[in-house]
Amino acid sequence: MGREKKGTPGLIGRLLGTVLVLLTIALYPAALTAAAPGSATHVVWHRDGLLTWQRVEHRALAPQTVYRLTLALPPGRSRVVARGASGLLEEHVGYAQRDGGPVHRHVISMRIVQAARPRIVADGIPSAPLSSFEARGVTGMTLMARSAIEMLATAYTADCAGCGGMTAIGRRAGYGIVAVDPHVIPLGTRLYIKGYGLAVAGDTGGAIVGDRIDLGFDSLRDAMLFGRRPVTVYRLK
Repeated sequence: MGREKKGTPGLIGRLLGTVLVLLTIALYPAALTAAAPGSATHVVWHRDGLLTWQRVEHRALAPQTVYRLTLALPPGRSRVVARGASGLLEEHVGYAQRDGGPVHRHVISMRIVQAARPRIVADGIPSAPLSSFEARGVTGMTLMARSAIEMLATAYTADCAGCGGMTAIGRRAGYGIVAVDPHVIPLGTRLYIKGYGLAVAGDTGGAIVGDRIDLGFDSLRDAMLFGRRPVTVYRLK
């Protein structure tokens, strides 16, 4: 008689629970946000004065801007091909606060809910040399071109020993026409070569094998100034 049912809290238990909640709010203001329904989980008040909780958070992923060289636009003109879209990152975050002190945050895990779609900008290619693109640098050139190859370049002119006036594609040798190994770069491929400019793979040669490339020049002086040097060759999209 008068005995409370087993498993249900008595009056004293309910009072202690209320006091505990009030103390948590007073000592740990951060718990107010953590205790909001649906925002935090695993809220634990440890005996040593440490309060811990976890939260699932979301943040936007900014789209990357990708530049692509194109011959379809006039030199110096740009056009946005795709506007791109932000992505969404989900983070499972843990928080800890001791005795009302600073809140410490650490990421437990993360996953990409939706990948960002890149913003694509097409840039018209000016006449060589492409000083505007070289000023921008080549850190993003692999995104502008289909592929990049490290090659050893040698300058030549149409009047050099053993050179003919016409190339394998029927165009006269000179600036903008380069000789390649067609097994590496097919004839007719449009290229951008840093330090040289826009070019077309238009000729072959017995000594042009593998990563060797000959760059055409209109004058012997320009060819001698260029000499022989390693270059990065980009196959344009």
